[in-house]
Amino acid sequence: MLFFKKLLYYFLIPPWIFIVGFILGGYFLKGFKRYLLFFFAVMLYLFSISPVKDILIYPIEKDYINLKCDGDIIVVLGGGVYGNGELSEDAFKRVVKGFEKGRGGDKIIIVSGGRVSESYPYEAEVMKDLLVTLGIREGNIIMDKDSKDTVENAKFTKKIVEEKGIKGDVILITSAYHMKRGILIFKKYGFDNICAAATDFKFDGVYSIYDFLPSASNLNTVSKALKEYLGILFYRIK
Repeated sequence: MLFFKKLLYYFLIPPWIFIVGFILGGYFLKGFKRYLLFFFAVMLYLFSISPVKDILIYPIEKDYINLKCDGDIIVVLGGGVYGNGELSEDAFKRVVKGFEKGRGGDKIIIVSGGRVSESYPYEAEVMKDLLVTLGIREGNIIMDKDSKDTVENAKFTKKIVEEKGIKGDVILITSAYHMKRGILIFKKYGFDNICAAATDFKFDGVYSIYDFLPSASNLNTVSKALKEYLGILFYRIK
């Protein structure tokens, strides 16, 4: 009974309802349009189930599982902030990881994140406020409020450490799916002594029958993985 309840639930919400819509639409069409809708239905289904999500996400996360990392400077990359001043789930987990690495010590923490428009808060300010609330001394936190992407994260962090004469090994904190690209870009900007403290791992690897039902969460993770692959490709082409 529980399985059928979950199945009904999945039928009524995206992406399952769109998959069914594509299939029904294809049923009433003929020729190329029919096959095109069936193709979209299959691709949407595959990109929405856990095993395919894991196939795509594992290669960019695997190097950072249980990786020990220590250093003198903590750099926390922004992951998004909403107009109401709330951090996105990714950003919140990154800040918590920064707190875990910086608590009880005198490590410098650089929080890096600008804002998408004037109606939004600076992400670095929201990140700093959360760190202070968690117990990090305000004097240990430096804000980069100018960066809007990973390249600018690295560029402006480099400027901060040079202007302030900060020296030491860097602990880079970001989501596991984003770490490979983050490390590549930071090394390009001269951060040779850098280690990865990844958080928010998306890989699971353990499945039940429910993992073969389409999920919006899996689709979101697949989108993030594909974005990272494209980002790494563009970085290496330049």
